[in-house]
Amino acid sequence: MRSVNPGYSEFDVIFINVNDMAKAGMVASELNEQFKDFASVVTQKTLLDSVYAEAANILIYPMSLIGLLFIIVTFIIIFSTCRINIRKESRTYGIYKSLGMTSRQIRLSLTMGMFILSFVGAILGIFVGVYLLPLLLEMVLSGYGIVQLPLILHWGGMVLFTCLSIIAASLGSWFSSRIIREASPRMLVIE
Repeated sequence: MRSVNPGYSEFDVIFINVNDMAKAGMVASELNEQFKDFASVVTQKTLLDSVYAEAANILIYPMSLIGLLFIIVTFIIIFSTCRINIRKESRTYGIYKSLGMTSRQIRLSLTMGMFILSFVGAILGIFVGVYLLPLLLEMVLSGYGIVQLPLILHWGGMVLFTCLSIIAASLGSWFSSRIIREASPRMLVIE
């Protein structure tokens, strides 16, 4: 290479056009074998795949941090909403306590309601996120020249964050209902 290009350095990249694209892998492997001590020869597909894989690996950490932020916000919103609702319905919970329900039973019923609601919402959210959102993104991005959007769906991560959001919603409901345990039936009915 230095005889052809005296300014060639070890970090330069050279592209070779192959007339028959079907033979690109074979040409790359032959050149790699012939110049294995001096150069690394790969096909454009291998190069692009490695770039996409690297970009996906780089995005995992920020996206995980954003997911964790959403889980924390979910907990806070559910906690606040349930706390307000419990204050509004304190008379009803006082009547339940007067009829013999324990604080734990009332709290479990509230938490189970939130669990079922968040589970149904998570299932709908997965459906929308996996099937409808890519279609909408492709429609929007086709105006910018991106015809096909290469989405990488990591099902393990999706299931993990779905379970974490359901748990966060349930815990928000459970912790907000602590006021039922601490108040007497008489005080709940008076409020």
